[in-house]
Amino acid sequence: MASSRGFVICVCVLQLGVAIEGWMNTDMNVGMPLHTVASAAESTINAAQMELQMIDLKLHIDQSLEYLASKFEIMLERVLLETSAFCERELKHDISTWISALLPKPKDGMECEDLRDDIKDILHGQQQVVDQLANVSSSREIKVARLEHQLRAAAHGSEEYEQNPDGRENGSFFVRSVSANNRLYGDGWLVFQQRYDGTVDFYRNWTEYRDGFGDLGGEFWLGLEKLHRLLSSGPHYELLVELEDFQGVTAFEHYNDFLIGDESENYALKHLGRGTGTAGDSLVLHKGMNFSTYDHTANDCPSYYHGAWWFLQCYDAHLNGRYLIGKHSYRGGIIWHTFRGSFESLQATRMMVRPLEKIDHDGKHRIIEV
Repeated sequence: MASSRGFVICVCVLQLGVAIEGWMNTDMNVGMPLHTVASAAESTINAAQMELQMIDLKLHIDQSLEYLASKFEIMLERVLLETSAFCERELKHDISTWISALLPKPKDGMECEDLRDDIKDILHGQQQVVDQLANVSSSREIKVARLEHQLRAAAHGSEEYEQNPDGRENGSFFVRSVSANNRLYGDGWLVFQQRYDGTVDFYRNWTEYRDGFGDLGGEFWLGLEKLHRLLSSGPHYELLVELEDFQGVTAFEHYNDFLIGDESENYALKHLGRGTGTAGDSLVLHKGMNFSTYDHTANDCPSYYHGAWWFLQCYDAHLNGRYLIGKHSYRGGIIWHTFRGSFESLQATRMMVRPLEKIDHDGKHRIIEV
């Protein structure tokens, strides 16, 4: 009995020794997996830091490329302008030298006449080259203006439909209805003047301004007679003028009353309500003035400023002037004095009318009398 108990004790001691040895081995090796986990974590952190560095590097490269592209565009435009100016100066100098060399040579009247014709041809050719050089420098601005107008028209939407406001026989005509760029003024505006790229010449005679010209999908003047019929067909009409310069800055002026006379009254600007907006009221000085063109006027304003308008010795506003690019050292172009002064031509204009409306408390529009 005693020997059996001793045997059991020995076996237990041996098992306990094996367990202790196993535990010691386990404790001694526990550092190995901890070291492996730490190494893996450090590698993950390094990879994340490297990825962030790559992102920062890519962003820096993109910004550098964008900066270089803008600088290159500015340098290219400057070189183009300087080249155009240099070519124009050299051309004028060469032609003047040529003319001076030719002038002393004629011997009789016939040779003088021939020489005079040659000089006229030379000067005409010179002017054509100068005009072409000017077109090169302005073509970029015009293309940008055209694209901006097309994008804006696509975003806001427009509708063309037939109108016969006074029910005149064979008196129907198409109008273009648009939404105002300023959401405050909503939609339903009928455009009677639109310019944005200079593709349509607005230096026209009385008949053309009376009947209208251009394309409703592009630059156009609806026509004074059509405008008079619209404004005289019912309730009072309001006027909204939208303007944009060549830096993309926009402005507007709203008038709560607008009416012009008929042809016997020279389509005079008879009614013009109070102006409110961001452009300033440059039209008020023209109130009561007759509409004038170069062949239907009492002064030289239309021919001198190359347009047609309700002139008053001559203008504070003139949106039908020659299409020029930006600032100039002389008065002229498409002008709204209180917006950009009289020496900076505008890029885009839009004049439009609709029956005067008021928003009721329920949010609906209704036509009102003033």
